[in-house]
Order: sequence, then structure tokens, then C-alpha cells
Amino acid sequence: MKKLFILLLFNCICFAQNKQGIVNYGFIKSLFYGNKSEEEFNALLKFDPKQSYFVTEKDSLENPNQEIEQYKIIEIKRDNGQSEKKGIINISSSTNDAGNQVYFNRAKDSIWSYIKNMKGMYVAEKNTGFNWKLEKGQKEIGSYTCNKATTTYKGRTYTAWYTLEIPLSYGPWKFNGLPGLILEAYDTEYKIYYFFKNIEYPLKKEIKIDFIKESIEEPFIKWYSYKQYLTEANSSLENAYETMLIMFKEKGWTHKPIMPNIEQQRIEIAE
Repeated sequence: MKKLFILLLFNCICFAQNKQGIVNYGFIKSLFYGNKSEEEFNALLKFDPKQSYFVTEKDSLENPNQEIEQYKIIEIKRDNGQSEKKGIINISSSTNDAGNQVYFNRAKDSIWSYIKNMKGMYVAEKNTGFNWKLEKGQKEIGSYTCNKATTTYKGRTYTAWYTLEIPLSYGPWKFNGLPGLILEAYDTEYKIYYFFKNIEYPLKKEIKIDFIKESIEEPFIKWYSYKQYLTEANSSLENAYETMLIMFKEKGWTHKPIMPNIEQQRIEIAE
């Protein structure tokens, strides 16, 4: 009887571990010009049946020694091969030690985020949910057969490809609510593009999954609501523009800075 109990306990532990997974994605954020034309990052999703944790634009996922200039002139290539200078933007640092984090808890139906370019802003919100429309169409991503779904969320229309072979309703960023794991997602203009690289599922050993308040330079202060986030985001853009104007005058830049807007600086552009 004792041996049987130990065997059952071992099987239960293995089953719980087998429900955990780690997905590595690529993430291209092209908020200015779309069409997957700007910087590419690595991204990681950890999940189990109760929760998921997503992070990108993080030093440890990229080259921690890479030095990136604070300001640069954005160029866009035309069909004739000519480049057109569009203006100067403040890109600050593309990554930091904490990255952009999103934690989703199914039981509490809530999302907690850390937004690295908001000076350590932590946002807590109820999961508003995605009104997904299941579409016709399938494609292979890695070794998985994926189905198509679409939704509109905070100003953008997205397409997601999910697999029923992993029936857990998670995905990159805040995406959740489909009957399978999302392996690819993008908006209509490819300003936001998440793509699958590889997956470990099921995991052979148990991992801890929770929200990580680990920024060293920007310590946790308080949780903000999403409305407070929008207010702070607009204020941050105004301050960035004023800084660029000062730099423009002091450095004698040829191209005058362009006033940034929330659509070009944030993934979410509306309430």
C-alpha cells in the first residue's frame, strides 16, 4: 500500500509538471511604419493551467552589452529604393533589466503588467477579455497545426494562430481566451508581430511562475489603473518631445523632432 501511494504521488507530480511549458517567440515592434520594418526582440512565455507570464525587451533575452544610441533619425525605404528621412525619435534604451512583463492569473481573471518605458510603471487591471472570432483556415507552425482567429482590442485588429494540441488559453503579451495556445499573432498593419521560435512542453522539471518585480533602476512604487497608465503615457510623450526639442536646438540637428503620439509609442492606443 505504501509503495502504491508513493507511485500515485509521483504520477501526480509528473502530471502537474507536464502541464507546464515555455515558449520562445520573436517580437517585431514597428509602431511607426508597420510592415515588420523595425526592431526585433526575443520574447518568452511561461505557463501552467492556472497562469502565464510573458516578458520581452529584456536585457537577459538579448545582448546585455549592446549599446544603443538614445536618438536616431528614422528612415523608410520607398518602392524605388530611395530612403526618405522622416524625423528624429527618442528610442532611449531598447531593453532593460526587467523588460516588459505581463502576468495573467486565470482564477482572478486579472492582468498585472510592468511597462519598462514608463519609468517603472506597474499596471493592474481586470482581464477585459478578447472577443475572438474563430475563422476558417489552418497552417503549420513548428510541428503544430494551428487554427485562425481574429479580434479587435484597444484600437487594433489582430489575427492569432492557436493550436488545439496544447489546450491552454494563453499567448504572447495579453492575448488569452482561445481554446489553445497562441503561437503567432499580429495586427493588420504588422505594427505588432509575435512569431513562434520554439517550445518546451511538457517540461521535465517544475518551474515557478509569477509576476517578477525585479527592476533595479526602477523599483516598484505602486500599482496604477489602466486609465492612470494612459494619462501617464501621454504625459511621458509630451516630456519626451520637449527633451527632443532641447536637443534639437543644442545639437543643431538638421531635422526637427516630430511630436510623438500614443499610437506610435504604445501597443494599446485606446481605452
